Amino acid sequence: MHFDYCRVRSFKLVNCKYLLLLSGFLLTLSGLFISSEMYATEDAPESMFVATDSKNPADQTGRIMGVTAADCKKCHPSEVASWMKTVHFQSPDIRLYKFEGNTKKYATAMGLTSAELLGDSLCADCHGTKAIRDGQVKVISGVSCEKCHGASGGEEGWLNRHQSYHASMPVPRAEETAAHREARLDYCDKAGMNRSANLYGLSKACFQCHLVGNEKLIAAGHKAASAFDFVSWTGGELKHNFLVDKTTNAAAPSLWMERTGGTAENRRRMKYVVGTLVQLETALRLRADATNPAVIPQLSGIIAAANGQLTQINALVPTPEVQAVTALITPMFGTLFAPLPTDKETYSAAADKVAEQAKQFSQNHNGEQFSNLDSMINRLPPHYSQQYQEKYLKN
Repeated sequence: MHFDYCRVRSFKLVNCKYLLLLSGFLLTLSGLFISSEMYATEDAPESMFVATDSKNPADQTGRIMGVTAADCKKCHPSEVASWMKTVHFQSPDIRLYKFEGNTKKYATAMGLTSAELLGDSLCADCHGTKAIRDGQVKVISGVSCEKCHGASGGEEGWLNRHQSYHASMPVPRAEETAAHREARLDYCDKAGMNRSANLYGLSKACFQCHLVGNEKLIAAGHKAASAFDFVSWTGGELKHNFLVDKTTNAAAPSLWMERTGGTAENRRRMKYVVGTLVQLETALRLRADATNPAVIPQLSGIIAAANGQLTQINALVPTPEVQAVTALITPMFGTLFAPLPTDKETYSAAADKVAEQAKQFSQNHNGEQFSNLDSMINRLPPHYSQQYQEKYLKN
């Protein structure tokens, strides 16, 4: 109901003053309820949606799926709107619901029925977001926020903490104390959140799906690797940096730039190196488990290509971390393409060492001194899927 008494001449001015005071009080009161929605607090209720990962069926973390429960959209409407235009959002419709073409081919090879694709299936691991609902594992959305940023909810999760700027009351971000911020971010990191500052974690989430090691699936014709590049893909269709200004999709995470003084240019340089290191690490882990003579050369080729790119990087901007990685991998080329009984131990150990160097690189550098990489990075234009181009970029 809307009251506009001040425009009614028969009312005295004093009535208007009292009405304004009452309206202000009501708005303030309603603001308290709105704030409880817009600023999540540590003791917000848990959702019904629980994250699951069929690769680790024993690991039922109890973390909720935020987008499905509409929690992400409360504070990130522009980001979610941007996501809904992407093939990540559309992936179940394209790859899982239609039991035809390559979907049917791969599912049949894996012994999966049409109904099983939408449950706890290998295909849904990468083409959707799975959760336990009504006691069953189901696909509940496309490739969602949490597929990249980590399963978020539950009592031990990060959802209710990452934008809670006070321990017991809702306050704006600008009023958070330095001590509370440090504790909040430490909690979120330990709860598994891949924040914007964590390029290693974000890149790992990408390559977990964009490199495939399942030998049965590859034998059925599925690619071992998509044409994925961490810089170009996250700078194109998947870019969603609206937090500070919900009307502008910034070239880099806007809150990260505001807090750190980092630039989009330096971040691209860091993404280029970290992404290559993580690509190498991921391929090494898959190579450790590979036994099929037809699959091993494909994975080994990815390792060789990533190491070659790191060698180029090292020639332009030498760093101890990249030097250590290339010194480790290059001598392995003699047996890289041939299966050996010690492959599991050899490549797992190498992957662990690459991971360690990737994390150290992320901590020790900010990209400012890496301008020599720009000529290589500029060859990677922002990536947009065919579906996105046809729908949103056509003139």
